[in-house]
Amino acid sequence: MRTLTRHELAARRATRRRRDRRRRSLSFLIVGVPLLAGLLAVALLTRSGNGAQIVDASRPAPANPLPLAGLGTAPPPENVVLADAEGVELRLPISRDLVTAIAFHPADVTSAVRLDPRGSVNHEVAPRAGRSGPDTAALDVGAPAGTAVYSPVSGVVASVVDPYRVHGEDVGFEMAIAPATAAGLLVRVTHLDAPPAFDRPRVGEAVTAGVTEIGRVADFSKVVEQEIARYTNDSGNHVHIEMIRAGGGI
Repeated sequence: MRTLTRHELAARRATRRRRDRRRRSLSFLIVGVPLLAGLLAVALLTRSGNGAQIVDASRPAPANPLPLAGLGTAPPPENVVLADAEGVELRLPISRDLVTAIAFHPADVTSAVRLDPRGSVNHEVAPRAGRSGPDTAALDVGAPAGTAVYSPVSGVVASVVDPYRVHGEDVGFEMAIAPATAAGLLVRVTHLDAPPAFDRPRVGEAVTAGVTEIGRVADFSKVVEQEIARYTNDSGNHVHIEMIRAGGGI
């Protein structure tokens, strides 16, 4: 075996140093990178407050969701006309998101005025089922019990019947409103309830359609089988609206 020259020895040592550096770099990739990733994850978990999840710092933190409005504190309904008759427009009395169904049906009321359905909200017309009067003499707007109800028409409160009796039971109250746009007509609203803290409008007070809260949807589910339930997924609680001629029979 021949003796290496000084230049050959220097070249061999340089090759050995490059090989050692490559080995150290590879060791770092195998061990160091996962270690750093783990440390970063621990830091992020600590910052999250409870260690339950890793925060993705590359995405903005989501805003806190707004609490859902309670049924009795729902916003006023949209300005939607559901029906009109003889110059009087009946507007949506309940926040649209809470409406379960809208149904017109006949009413055994001799003084009832035919309502002409309008607007973009879907509605049903219930079968006559032996009832007299126009097919669309009454309007039911379904919503969960306790939902805020707003006046369907602008005018003056003409009467308040409290308690309102159904099958011998006292259930909420009834209100009649004299529309501001027509004389000799009354808009009667029933299936209303008022919690103790609620100050409902009184006789002689002015109400504005879609603005003045007049009560809450009463719970009739244990009192009577509600016709509108055939169009909803619940027991069919609703607010009932009719337009009648003042002084006419009921």
